Amino acid sequence: MPYQASHACLDHTKVSNMMSIKTILLVEDEVIIALAELNTLNRLGYEAVIADSGEKAILLAAENPTISLILMDINLGAGIDGTEAARRILAARNLPIVFLTSHSEREMVLKVRGITRYGFVLKNAGISLLQSAIEMAFELFEALERAREKDAALAQEQYLLQTLLDNSHDYIYFKDDACRFIRASKALARSFGLDEASHMIGRTDFDFFSEEHAQQAYEDEQAIIRTGEPLGKEEKETRRNRPDAWVSTEKMPLRDKEGKAIGTFGISRDITERKRAEERVEYHIRLYATLSKINRAIVYVKRQAELFDMICESIVAIGKFQMAWIGLLDETCNGIRLVASRGRDNEYLSHVSDVFKEMSLEKSPFGTAIRTGKVILYEDQASLGRKAPHKGDSRSSAAIPLSLRERVIGILNIHATETGFFTQEERGLLEEIGLDISFALDKMELEKEVEKAVGCADTA
Repeated sequence: MPYQASHACLDHTKVSNMMSIKTILLVEDEVIIALAELNTLNRLGYEAVIADSGEKAILLAAENPTISLILMDINLGAGIDGTEAARRILAARNLPIVFLTSHSEREMVLKVRGITRYGFVLKNAGISLLQSAIEMAFELFEALERAREKDAALAQEQYLLQTLLDNSHDYIYFKDDACRFIRASKALARSFGLDEASHMIGRTDFDFFSEEHAQQAYEDEQAIIRTGEPLGKEEKETRRNRPDAWVSTEKMPLRDKEGKAIGTFGISRDITERKRAEERVEYHIRLYATLSKINRAIVYVKRQAELFDMICESIVAIGKFQMAWIGLLDETCNGIRLVASRGRDNEYLSHVSDVFKEMSLEKSPFGTAIRTGKVILYEDQASLGRKAPHKGDSRSSAAIPLSLRERVIGILNIHATETGFFTQEERGLLEEIGLDISFALDKMELEKEVEKAVGCADTA
């Protein structure tokens, strides 16, 4: 049957009102009081459902999802009382409960101790007091629910953050305005040799890195706090008692709710393997270029001293090694005599020269290369009695034997600043350098003999 538009609007309004009406469960065992209170609730605009016992109240609260508040009489005659019914209902469902009582305030408080409640009202207190008690209960319940939702959201955010910090392979960290750690990932803690990230709290980069690196990090972070500008770069980290590492770092200002920078936070990704691979490729390119330069020198240089100088110069200038020197066997003292060198570590070269004047070949750390005729790779110069290394000091060396007519007469020593820089991978190239130089020495020796023979023939 057709209906008017006005009727449709009226029906929609009724539906909306019905959806907004709240349902209250009234738990009261006295029929007359229950009917009076039911009438009052209807006058206040609420739907009401009546239960005349605690057992029925528990059943209705479980079955009727529209119930949004319970008016609970404490004394319910036979069966469980209102306090026990409230406990069981709350164990299964979170609802606001307002207790109806004829007891004094102290008696009521003692009875409902330990039960979550949202107020109480005396029976026959009047419609205004009942309305106020119900409205206050709804407001308090909704406020607590909002607080619970915020707490749950915050707990979820904390859980997600902690999951990230515990499982990410990246180094994640938060610092205050004094650059002290306030939160960090497990990966970062492990990189410092710590079992727990909490052990980093309150500490700074100066506790973990070299003075130079920690100072640079501090200045970077203070600049971020001061300017608010983020920073991204690749940097080499020099750590205390641990191998150096390369990281790709992104640092940003940490702000409070008002937008003021109160610290920094950042993510660093370990790129050590990538950088080492890049360095090895570059190193091999330099090594091949050095070998090519040495081979050209072998063709054109006629004097041994000039050849040795050019070899050391090529290794430092083209190969970009920290230092190179050549020492020849001095049979008069069974030691090594320094004949050519290039590089910036003059203190070390002077020390080597002094040591070789007093050290016999058998005790020399380079004697193995001379005795065996093989390339010897080794780390650090502690065997020469050096002090603790500083930045730029030699950390690795390769001793390459030089031969004349298949007899070892000296060594070429190449130095690098990185510990463990020389590996077995490039041993073949280093051996080739030694063989090429040895070939040149044989060639020069042969040319000398030819010239001498020609000179003797001309004299005769």
